[in-house]
Amino acid sequence: MDKDFSGFKEERGSMRRLINVERELRYMKEVMSSLMDKQDRLTTENTELKLRLVECEVSAINQGLKQEIKEIKKQNDVLKGACQDYENPLRNLQVKVQDGIVDRVEGGFGENKLKERRNEWKQEQEEEKVSEVVKRQIQENTKVAVIEVIKEKEDLVRDAVDKKKKKKNSWFLG
Repeated sequence: MDKDFSGFKEERGSMRRLINVERELRYMKEVMSSLMDKQDRLTTENTELKLRLVECEVSAINQGLKQEIKEIKKQNDVLKGACQDYENPLRNLQVKVQDGIVDRVEGGFGENKLKERRNEWKQEQEEEKVSEVVKRQIQENTKVAVIEVIKEKEDLVRDAVDKKKKKKNSWFLG
């Protein structure tokens, strides 16, 4: 009874390989599942960290803005103090101006008189401007005339020198 069982050995080896491959596949699926879970956790953690970073940046910006607001409030307080310092003198001046207007109206300085005075003042200002323009033109004309006289004098001096040279030359030659 010599039976050939060699085919069983080969099938048994194939079955073992198949079982090993299935085990490896299950193991790989578990590893992949574990890696996918880890990737999800890391992605979530990364998103949370990005949010914290943005919150920190916003906090830093807010802190900077708070500092600027404090600086502006300090400057505002200083300016308020300065404004209050100017308020009383301005009120006093306003009272004086009002008193002056009332005094003038009572003293015969009505609206027409004020307009007349204002027009007179404007005319005086215009006359002063015209006077200044005329003075400037006279100064410019004087400068031009002086320059022309200087040029003519230079020409006359040059001519006189040339004549003397000619006289000397004629005396030496003659």
